[in-house]
Amino acid sequence: MSISVDSTNGDRINDHQQEPEELLQLRARVAELELRRTEMHFREKFPKLEVELKDVKQMSIITKYVMENRLLQAELKHQKLLTEHNALMVKVAEMEKEQQKMADHLTHKQNEQKELWVKVDELEQKQTADSEQLNKSQEGILAKIDQLAQQVKDSELFKQAFPSKFAAMENFVGVLKDRFGNDLLKAVHPNIRTKIAEVFSNPPQNCWDVNACHSDLVIFGPECLMVHYKSEGDVWRAVFSKCSIPNSHFRIFYYEVKIVNVKRCISVGLAAKEMPTEKMVGNCAGTYSYTGDGIFWINGSKNEGKQTFVRDDTVGCGVNLATGRIIFTKNGQRLDTANLFVSSPDSLFPCVSLCDSGDLIDANFGPNFKFNPSAV
Repeated sequence: MSISVDSTNGDRINDHQQEPEELLQLRARVAELELRRTEMHFREKFPKLEVELKDVKQMSIITKYVMENRLLQAELKHQKLLTEHNALMVKVAEMEKEQQKMADHLTHKQNEQKELWVKVDELEQKQTADSEQLNKSQEGILAKIDQLAQQVKDSELFKQAFPSKFAAMENFVGVLKDRFGNDLLKAVHPNIRTKIAEVFSNPPQNCWDVNACHSDLVIFGPECLMVHYKSEGDVWRAVFSKCSIPNSHFRIFYYEVKIVNVKRCISVGLAAKEMPTEKMVGNCAGTYSYTGDGIFWINGSKNEGKQTFVRDDTVGCGVNLATGRIIFTKNGQRLDTANLFVSSPDSLFPCVSLCDSGDLIDANFGPNFKFNPSAV
């Protein structure tokens, strides 16, 4: 049986029309399965992604805080550097001002020095002009000096009271004569006789005693008020005054000491002359002192925590003879000495102890003090 071409072609056309519908359904089914598989895959992986996303967010927050903190620290550091820079610039400006002041001061001093040299030249010219007139009275002044020296030698009271001053003045007269001879008047003031007479006729109220002074110390100065630690050493050495506290019950005894130079410590106080001169006044029974390290010493006992004193300070020590209360001062200001008393003031002498080579003090036994004793 033969099949016509048209019939065959018609069947193929019908098959071809039906096939796409099945293919579409199949493809739709495949797509649905793929979608379900993908959905299940994402459902399984989503919790992990959610955790990872959460971690990423946390890291982002932390990173943000870290960066903000670093930025803040950088800003603070920059602000600090800016502040320090401004302070430095202010300091530099102050230093420049100070340097300018010093330069101005130096210029002023140089001008003063020039003026001084001019005055010195004028004085030398005047001395040269007056030399002939001075030479005429040379013999008379030499005779007066000899007469004055003889009067001093005849004064036994002066020798006993001030042996060091007598020897110093006698030495002074001899040195002048030996050194200058006929040219004496060119080297000394015309009023030398008057000045020497004033020294002898107005002795100080008190002075340091060369016979109560350790050999490592030297007393010097026109009134024997300065004491110097001359030897090499670092141990205590003491010196006493000539006169003791006066026997009176109705007055204040007081003296002051200027600290000209000190290495470590100086002790200023009162003691009986029985105290050895190799001891520190205050650290022995019956002695009283104020030391540079801020300690009041009473009969060898410490009262710590007081004001310290150093070079260029003026320290005062005394006693109210009516009450026996001790007095300590610093630079004219009275310090608190409540309940600090001396037992027998009439047996005490002003006493200072130095402990290092180069230490130097200058005493003042009155009447002009930085502190006013009458105010006690």
